[in-house]
Amino acid sequence: MKFKKGDMLLLLIILIAGISYLGLNFLYKDTGEKTAVISVDGQEYERIDMNRLNDEKLVHIDLAEGRYIDIVINTEGAYVSDVICPDKICVKTGVIDRVGESIVCLPNRVQVFIEGTEKPEVDSVSQ
Repeated sequence: MKFKKGDMLLLLIILIAGISYLGLNFLYKDTGEKTAVISVDGQEYERIDMNRLNDEKLVHIDLAEGRYIDIVINTEGAYVSDVICPDKICVKTGVIDRVGESIVCLPNRVQVFIEGTEKPEVDSVSQ
């Protein structure tokens, strides 16, 4: 199978796009201050400065009726590692690492969100 001029052009465009994407992600790393805020039943439970963490921090919260939630926070982001609730949507949310992102566990009334100095990436309609 021979490569034609169109095939080579398409391959070149894909290669340039991939290198640009990786280069921009490498050059423009998050440098703003970020704080992970955990609230339970609408009350602030804990506030953790993500820039000053040297190691992973595990926050274990015991809730009513034998339920609990485990939240892991490090310099890369925050995520729910384990929880006792019916659907575990908060675990499936994955890692949050940008200002304005949040994880919510409705059955346990727990919220984890990231505050910081950088502007969140939202469009003009959301603002």
